[in-house]
Amino acid sequence: MDINAVISTYRAAINRHLESFLTMKEEEAARISPYVRELVANAKEYTLRGGKRLRPIFFIYGYKCLSAVDEEAIIDAAISIELMQSYLLIHDDIMDEDELRRGKPTFHVLYREKCEREFGQLKSARFGENMAIITGDLLESYGEEVLAGADFDARYVRKALCKYLEVVRNVGYGQILDVLSERRGTITADEVLMIHKLKTASYTIEGPLQIGAILAGAEESDLRVMSDYGIPLGIAFQIQDDILGMFGDEHRIGKPVGSDIREGKKTLLILHALEHCGDAERRFIEDKLGKRLTVDEIERVREIVIRTGSLDYSRGMVRANIEKAKEAMKNSDFRAEAKEFLINICDYIARREY
Repeated sequence: MDINAVISTYRAAINRHLESFLTMKEEEAARISPYVRELVANAKEYTLRGGKRLRPIFFIYGYKCLSAVDEEAIIDAAISIELMQSYLLIHDDIMDEDELRRGKPTFHVLYREKCEREFGQLKSARFGENMAIITGDLLESYGEEVLAGADFDARYVRKALCKYLEVVRNVGYGQILDVLSERRGTITADEVLMIHKLKTASYTIEGPLQIGAILAGAEESDLRVMSDYGIPLGIAFQIQDDILGMFGDEHRIGKPVGSDIREGKKTLLILHALEHCGDAERRFIEDKLGKRLTVDEIERVREIVIRTGSLDYSRGMVRANIEKAKEAMKNSDFRAEAKEFLINICDYIARREY
C-alpha cells in the first residue's frame, strides 16, 4: 500500500468537502452582515491553508475497519474532526502566543493586524484575541453541526456526537494541565505523557478512529482495540512533533523552531536533558525557558539535547510506542484494507518531517 498516495487522495477529497461546507457557511453569514461573512471567509482560508488531514483520514479508516460502504457519506462526516482541529488550533495559538500557523499569521495576529490597519493600535491585541476566540467557537459548532447531520443510523450519530464531545472535553483537561505546568515550572515525565494522551492522542488518532467506527456500528470491544492502537500512536506523534519543534525546518513545520522553549514547555526532550546535563547547562536551559531565543541559543540547546542522549531517548520512545500500536492493530479482526493502512501509517508518522 502506497501510504502517501492514499493520504494524498483522501486529503484532496476532504479539502473539497471542507471547502463546500465552509462556502455554504460563508453564504449563510453574508445574509447576516458583511463583517460576519468576512470572518467566516477568513476561517475558511485558515482551515484550508494546509495540513495533512490525518485526523479525518483516521476517522474514515475507523469506519473502514468495520464497513466499506457509504464512502461519500463518511468523508462528509469526517470533516467534523478537521473543523474541531481548526477550533483547537486557533485557541491554542492564543494561549501559546504563536505568530505563525502553517507558515501564515495565526488567527489572532490576522485580526490584530486588521485592527491596526482599520481602527488603530489601541487594544489591537485584545481585539485580535477576541475575534479569534469567537471564530474558534464558531468552528467547533460547525463540527458538531456536520456530525449531527451525518447520513447514518440516528442511534450511531448520537453515540458519535457523545464521543466527539468526550474528545473536546479530554483536550480541555489536557490543556488545563499543560497551562498549569508552565506556570508552576515543574512537571514529571508521567505528567507530560498524560498531557500527550489527553491533548494529542485523544483527538489526533484515538478519537477520530472511534467516532468513525461508531458510525459503522462499532462495539465496545472494537473501541478498546482502537484505544490500544491510538493512544501509543498519538503519544509517538506528539513526541515526534516535539523533536520537529526543536530540530525541524521552520518552513516545513510552519511555525518557529524552538517555540516550545519560548512558551516555557518542558517536553520529554527538555526534561531528559535537564536530568542528564551539568549544572551550567541546566542553568542555561532553565534561564531560557519562557523567553525568545536567538539562533545561537537554539543551537546551544540542541547541542545539549543531543549530547545528553535526550534526542536518542525520545526517538526510542517514538519507536517503542509505534511498535505497541502496530501490535494492537495486527491482533485485531478489523477489515484487511483498514488494518494494512493503519499498520503502515505508523511508520509514516515516525518518519514525518512536518
